Amino acid sequence: MPNGGSDCCGTCWFNRRNRGERDWLQHADKSIPPWCEIRDIAIENPFYTYCANHPHRRPDRDPVPIGPVMRHGGWKEERRVQAGQPDVLVSEENPRYVWKPSPDTEEIRRHLLHLLDSLFEHMSMDRYPIGAGLGETIIRQLGEFRERRAVRYLEWIHENLEDSPGSIAEAASEALARIREDN
Repeated sequence: MPNGGSDCCGTCWFNRRNRGERDWLQHADKSIPPWCEIRDIAIENPFYTYCANHPHRRPDRDPVPIGPVMRHGGWKEERRVQAGQPDVLVSEENPRYVWKPSPDTEEIRRHLLHLLDSLFEHMSMDRYPIGAGLGETIIRQLGEFRERRAVRYLEWIHENLEDSPGSIAEAASEALARIREDN
């Protein structure tokens, strides 16, 4: 059972082991090693490895890589620390971290720009509550690529959504800063 989140490669239809299906319990073929068909990489620990192309985020089966591949960074740990006074309970969380960066091709960039152009439609299909949402992932990846064609969309998001909850406006601001660094 995936304990690091059900949006993992172990339950993804792009994992060769699952034979194109998203229900690993019924479709997984254990004689086939876990392999990401769209990124062409072996998946060492499929139930603790993630990306934005998972069916929970892209239910329309999007085969163009979106963002990096993430891994589970550990569990939330609570421990007591003595600080001279009564013990203090410290909580540490080890979030997901980038394992493999996104591939960078013109096809991927065009696809991300297309998704950005209709961002809110695509975000409404992203129903998974853990990790960065689809919109944030798209925006951050375009910033990583320093993709100048995204500037007008990112400016609109930054200017019009700055008071909205979440980090989409913050992601747009950071992406704009990265893109403008190169000028």
